[in-house]
Amino acid sequence: MKRILTQCFAPLFCLLTFASCQGDCPACGRPAASVDLTGRLYPKVKTPTKSLVVVDLQNDDIEGQVAAIGLQGIVNRESEQKIYVMNSRCKDNHGGWKTGPHDMAQMGQFWLDRVLQDIPQETLTLDAMKSNPAFSALVEHYKKYIKGVVIYDPALIEATIEAATTIAGQTDALIVSPRLYEEVKKYGFPVIEDLRGRFKSNIECVDWLVENYFETANRDVAFTWSHMTTDFQESWGAANKDYVVANRLFTYFLDIQDHEECAYYENIVKKYPAGTQIMGWTDELKADKLFADYGYFMVPFISVENMTVMSSFPSVKGTPLKPQVYQAEPNTVYIALLVSDGDNLLHTMIYMPYTIEESAAYGEVPVTWIINPAIVDLAPRVFNWYERVMNAGGQEMGAMMGDGSPTTDRYSGFSFYCSLTKHYLEQAGMLTMKQMVDGEAVAWNVQPYCLEGGYAGTDWRGIGSTEYHMDNECFHIGTTNSRPEYLNEVLNTASVDEPLFLSVMIGTASEDVLTYAAELKKQIEARNDGRKYVFVRTADLAATYRAYKGLPTE
Repeated sequence: MKRILTQCFAPLFCLLTFASCQGDCPACGRPAASVDLTGRLYPKVKTPTKSLVVVDLQNDDIEGQVAAIGLQGIVNRESEQKIYVMNSRCKDNHGGWKTGPHDMAQMGQFWLDRVLQDIPQETLTLDAMKSNPAFSALVEHYKKYIKGVVIYDPALIEATIEAATTIAGQTDALIVSPRLYEEVKKYGFPVIEDLRGRFKSNIECVDWLVENYFETANRDVAFTWSHMTTDFQESWGAANKDYVVANRLFTYFLDIQDHEECAYYENIVKKYPAGTQIMGWTDELKADKLFADYGYFMVPFISVENMTVMSSFPSVKGTPLKPQVYQAEPNTVYIALLVSDGDNLLHTMIYMPYTIEESAAYGEVPVTWIINPAIVDLAPRVFNWYERVMNAGGQEMGAMMGDGSPTTDRYSGFSFYCSLTKHYLEQAGMLTMKQMVDGEAVAWNVQPYCLEGGYAGTDWRGIGSTEYHMDNECFHIGTTNSRPEYLNEVLNTASVDEPLFLSVMIGTASEDVLTYAAELKKQIEARNDGRKYVFVRTADLAATYRAYKGLPTE
């Protein structure tokens, strides 16, 4: 169950996993080709934020929010006084657990108070009598930035809203429904594209969009978006559209549940360099494998407002924590608790900060929080906030790059993924990373201090839930589910003659996972089974195992 993978196996393993082609090979020592990351990191808004105009969207419908946030992207691309929106709608934001399981965690005021408090702010005055007060006020205030309108088709709403968003980024146009177009006609904005009645299918719309707007788009990252209905209760919202528009990304919609449209993704995705991260969202269970088989990976970007503000600050570099080494003893279980899913920016930017601030149990138990390390670029001030609160609470930040990852037989994509991962781990100063599929190959190529492999021991992704070993200099450990039927089986069968090292996934921060962690710790300690239980951070777990095996801990 537990093993050490030594250097004598390295050359063979290197050939099997392409480790010899990722920089200087840690296995065989042969030099290898490096991957140029120039122009392939996450785009940032280059014009810095000097002041903010705060706009509350809570009384706008989805049509108004789409148009308002698209305009935010146009303005924020060049203006030092940036639009900062609050209270946009997303059905999939379930982070407001304190007020009910389906209430959103609204983070607009949260970040104003915690990371933007030194930035001069003014609040845009809204006319409550307007049907879309925020959108109406923004158009009046920023009409000089608007070069035209793109009208989407309510009869093909998801495909044409995404097409309109792509066009808006390249033409500085408003993204409007036919109804909103009637409201802004008085300004005399030219109609750049009227998409009504132009397309009979999503594929037809995408083909036209590619032919006319792909070559002129920014292709540093890929983007796709779904669930873009104008039904206020059902829509996943427009929060990410400022980032798409400001950076002139190419966004489109295909129904991944439809066999023909699912297969058609290949025609778009493979226009990007191998391995390129695909931001946005489409169904996770299908998209992970689909994109991985193409040699790409998905980075969920859901419900996160104001990334054009957050990314406008200088990128930062994290300070690695110093792992604590415990004396490994027989009949002792060393447990690291893991909060997952932070590759999704919804979790990193909303759920986790909300839970850290709202839960009375923060800091009671050491926890490793899996977040997206790209926030060193995308939201540097938020990353700095994480470092402060993690240090104060005795917690650890771990990394996860995205849903899925390019498979190893898609060598170019896998190579890029490993190089990108290594870059962001080093930039963020993170010692621990989470990787499900192909964890062994990623461990050998990236060589983090610790790699969490598997998905809570409940499915095929990753190594066994109670397996751990060294992949050269990387401590690689499986992940155990915290549910009693899984955890008790592991604890009941633990050896009394040696220590046991466990990584336990306790869920996501879409609920009060910290109170659950504190309760779980008490339940484990109350077993009274003669064993000693020590709760540590994942990096501490890795350091303790190294010391136990007589290996260097730094």
